[in-house]
Amino acid sequence: MLVSVSVPMMLVLLTAAGHPPDVAIPASQSAGEGEALFETQCRVCHSLGADRVIGPGLEGIAERRNRAWLVAFIVAPDEMVAGGDSIAIGLMEEYQMPMPNLGLTETQAESILEYLGGADATSPVASTPQAGLPEGNAAIGRDLFTGGSRLEGGGAACISCHTVAGLGPLGGGTLSNDLSAAATLYGVGLTALLESPPYPAMQAIYDTRPLTPGEVSNLSAFLVEAGQSGTSAQSRFPFPAVGFGGMVLLAALSGLLWRGRLRGVRKPLIGEHT
Repeated sequence: MLVSVSVPMMLVLLTAAGHPPDVAIPASQSAGEGEALFETQCRVCHSLGADRVIGPGLEGIAERRNRAWLVAFIVAPDEMVAGGDSIAIGLMEEYQMPMPNLGLTETQAESILEYLGGADATSPVASTPQAGLPEGNAAIGRDLFTGGSRLEGGGAACISCHTVAGLGPLGGGTLSNDLSAAATLYGVGLTALLESPPYPAMQAIYDTRPLTPGEVSNLSAFLVEAGQSGTSAQSRFPFPAVGFGGMVLLAALSGLLWRGRLRGVRKPLIGEHT
């Protein structure tokens, strides 16, 4: 007896029987889209060769890592670190920073891997500065960092979220990293990071308000100068202690100012009862 089975049902049966059908990679997973994603999401931190930029070079990555692991790490690196994945934690410790969650899908991750499988490892890293100190004016960079000078694009000053050595006891923002060692940590990738931030929080601010080339150079020069001191930002100003001390002082002053205010009322009352 012949039984009519639909094509979708046949695929399910084959898969369930341990024989996954040969399904062509959809166009969304093409190397072409992978290249576009790499250029906009990955290039700032990674090279196609073996050279380190901010993160490791990706030459031969498919041979060094399991594909399923690579897809999972590209999609949710933060979850893998939080879940205790030893490789993810090791990379974070080696490069002294976590890979950001870029909000990519598994399909997009597959596209990137397809591109990396056939990419030219000799392709130059876009926007990578030359070795040595970045050109620029550190004094101007300091003003840009602290908000003393307004960024041309209207983006927030770095101090809103970051601190750095040399800002004094008040320091800077506490929402993100201390950038005192940024020039040493990121090396040649510092300028690329400022030009095209890979972090979602920074992208939300600077995607439509990017830094100009001059601002990038001046901020880089300032961060290099800050890093040459060999120290981190000063400890946070003890605002809770200062606030408590201010309350005590205010209470003492209030007592002095109001000490004799009701004396004229109290004396007659006391006299009536003596």
